[in-house]
Formats: sequence, C-alpha cells, structure tokens
Amino acid sequence: MQLTNRRQLLAGIGATFLAMPGRARAERPAPFLPELARWQTGNAVLSPPTFDAGRLFFCGSDTGGQFDPAAQVPVWLRPHGLGGPAAFRPRLAEGAMLIGGRQGYVCFDPDTGTERWRYTARIQTGVPVLAAGRAVFGDGHEIVALDLATGAELWRFAGVPDTIAAYAPAVAGDAVFAGPGDGRLYALSLADGALRWQIDGRARWQYLRQIHFGAGVLVAGSYKEQLFAISPENGTIRWEFIAGNFINSHHVAGDLACLWSPTGRIFAIDIGNGLPRWQYQTTDYRAGGDDWASVLAELTSAEGQLFTLDMRDTLRLLDLADGSLGVVGKVPGATRHAVLPLGAGRVAFPMMDGSLLMTGLG
Repeated sequence: MQLTNRRQLLAGIGATFLAMPGRARAERPAPFLPELARWQTGNAVLSPPTFDAGRLFFCGSDTGGQFDPAAQVPVWLRPHGLGGPAAFRPRLAEGAMLIGGRQGYVCFDPDTGTERWRYTARIQTGVPVLAAGRAVFGDGHEIVALDLATGAELWRFAGVPDTIAAYAPAVAGDAVFAGPGDGRLYALSLADGALRWQIDGRARWQYLRQIHFGAGVLVAGSYKEQLFAISPENGTIRWEFIAGNFINSHHVAGDLACLWSPTGRIFAIDIGNGLPRWQYQTTDYRAGGDDWASVLAELTSAEGQLFTLDMRDTLRLLDLADGSLGVVGKVPGATRHAVLPLGAGRVAFPMMDGSLLMTGLG
C-alpha cells in the first residue's frame, strides 16, 4: 500500500488506532538513572560512542579510544590529529576502527590504538559505512571506496559536481546505495563502483538524508517529511509514508522503521506495507499536558525496546511490539543527545563536558 498524502496517512493511522497505546497523560517525575561509571575522554566535545564485542569506543574533538566498561582507565586513548573534530561515531568492522569528520578519516587498530592509515578529504567527507572489507563514503560529490585494511583507493564514482554526499551510503549484498545530496539515488557495484541504476527524485524529496536496509527494501528518509521504501533491484518506490513534519532520523529494527516527528508522535511503521503498527504521542502542544521535549537524538533499540532520549535529558523505553511505555529515567547531567544501549541493564551517554557516562536503567 502506498501512503502518498495526509488523508491516506490519517486513514492508515485510524485503521490501526486500537493497537496503539497512545500516551500516558501524567508521567510521574522521572527518577535519576543510577550512575555506574564516568570516564574522561580528553575531548572538549564528545561524539556518539559505539559498543562492539563488549567494549566502548569513542571519539570527539581531540582523541579516540576504547574503554572496558568494567575498568576505570581507558584500554587506550590517542590524539587523532585530524585537524578538526571526529564528528561521526566510530565505525567498527573486521579488526578496524574508523573515525573522522568533514576533513577526513583515521583508521586505528581497535585493540591497541595503533594507527593503520589516514584519508584526507579532497572536498568534504561524509558519514562512512563499512562492509565487505571496504569503507564507502562521500567526498564532495563523489562516492569513494577504500580497502579497509590498507586505506588504498578501490574506486570512485562521480555524481553531480557542486553537491555534497554528506550522509552514509547503505550496503546490501553486492551493491552500494547512495543519495549524495543532488536528489538522485544511485545503485553501484560494491566491487568496482559501476553504476547499476539511478533515479532522479528531486521533484519528490529534494534529497535523502538517511538510507537503511531492512526487510528486503531500502528504507530512506527525505529532507522533507516522507519515509520511502525503495526496491534495491531497480529503485521502484514501494510505499511512501508522510510523517506530517520534518523527519529528524529513522531507525530500522527488524521489520519496523521507527521515527519521531515534530508533530509530537513516534511512529513504528511496518516495513512490509508502510502502515503504522503503533504510534506513541509524545507531545500535544497544549498547555497542561505532560509533554516530552523534542527527540533529536537518534532512536535506537536493544532487547526488544526502543530507546528515546529527549532534549531535557529524559530517557524513555518503548516496547517495540506494541509501543507501551516502560522505563523512564533522567540522565544525571547534560548529554550531547545520544544514547547507546549496552545490554545487561546499562546505557552509555556522551556528555556535554566531554566525559562518557554509563548508567543503569533503575
């Protein structure tokens, strides 16, 4: 089913209304989450961290490194020397840790912090994706693939000059899918960068901000208010969901695409048909309501729960099955509006003072 306008959107919401838990009208004051550990990272500004194989990896304005959640001192910590901030969360794959920002990347050995290679941006580097021994990313209007082990360039695909490929490509099977800021979506061979197909969606979405792969389709969020399911085989749009306002980001968890809209709702959309499986009202913008602050941190999930962090540093967990509200807790300090589930009832937050905080869930 294709949802292409607000009337269809409302019809879809109405059809699933009885399955939606709505919104708790009066939350109790949120208790503070218990602080379990706080680490100094040597960064004035800390980027969102990454959790991999039981280890915490971080980067920021000045350094990158690794923490063992059970230890008080870092396993390693190194100045990254990028000439600018490492603004993207660390990417881990195949024994490599890649950090960077608009000025380029540095690749470390994740176990020891030994530097392996560097890449300096020709124009401006975007968010990378790691897959099949490659790092794939945008540099200006080009999509670039490097060998993850050595940093050697494998291929480079040129889009339209004077555009910026800032957002991460998606990789599915042997193909790369990139929306490099010019309104087009390209499908490229992961092996050599050869063009397989392209679609020009400038009249429809301006450009695509995020592309994820889930349940056999590309789930892409536009700069405007649409979420699309796109066939990876030929670029056919299978459905379109209109959120009613700007989509900050979306998160794919199994066969669900979850997003927060400034209309004041979290939607969990069935990737198979584009219809909301449930929704949760966070804000009704009327005086007297127990409203959430805006949710600008990216949604994430773990152990069947959707983790949401609002701008007043309140963490809430929603059940992915039905959207029911579970844990509600206040972060003890000012976060940089990112949340990272660690499992076993633990959560990590990058803090405004450059520290990395680990809390329990109460």
